[in-house]
Amino acid sequence: MPILRSRSLRPALGHSARRLSRAAPALALAAWLAGCASSPPVHYYTLQGPSAPAPAVPRAAAPFLIDVQGVNVAAQADQPQLMVRTGDGSVSALYSERWSSPLGDEIRGALSDALKHDLGALDVQVVKPAPTAPVWRIQTDVQRFDLVAGRKSQLDATWRVRPVNLKGNGLLCRSVVTVNVSDAAGDSAAGGSGSKPAPTSGVPGLVAAQQRAVVALAGAMASAIRGQTPDSGGGVQMLGCSPLPD
Repeated sequence: MPILRSRSLRPALGHSARRLSRAAPALALAAWLAGCASSPPVHYYTLQGPSAPAPAVPRAAAPFLIDVQGVNVAAQADQPQLMVRTGDGSVSALYSERWSSPLGDEIRGALSDALKHDLGALDVQVVKPAPTAPVWRIQTDVQRFDLVAGRKSQLDATWRVRPVNLKGNGLLCRSVVTVNVSDAAGDSAAGGSGSKPAPTSGVPGLVAAQQRAVVALAGAMASAIRGQTPDSGGGVQMLGCSPLPD
């Protein structure tokens, strides 16, 4: 009786495995592209608003520089995505709505822009001052940075202004700034033909309100640097100031 010999399956299996191995990168790429197609687009936001129009009468340059130092932000707010409070007291992380840079850098840049415009001073971040140059140093700690869906933005900060190489009174203050979304849109509309209307709803409306909150905080700082007592008003609530030791 002839002996039947089975054919080995090993070569066929090896050939199939090699084909699958070659196809794996293409399959992985297709899966990645499918995932990207189903993900919502990411939007990026900044706290540095549009440049303010130049004053009709050129402002004299300030006889000092400003040093807006890095801003410390409470951990719960210091996230790359926008953290939005809802009516039930919960906080939602909007992963497709993000800050264009770390939140502390965003606040520092917005404060610097507003103070430069308000005081007519340059920031030491863009010029290298001499060791004896007169400088106002600004330090900011943000305890709360709230975006409340459909309603308002709120900023709670402790800040210090201190003169270096010039006469003046250093102050330690705490301010709470609240800007309603509708008020932010109204302020923009009142700015004249050079101002773009601020958005009035959704995330863009909240960001526009928070931009104006940072500008209002910078206004209180500018008053202190001028030797004036920062007052409540315009959405700013002053919770007290005390002199800094020399």
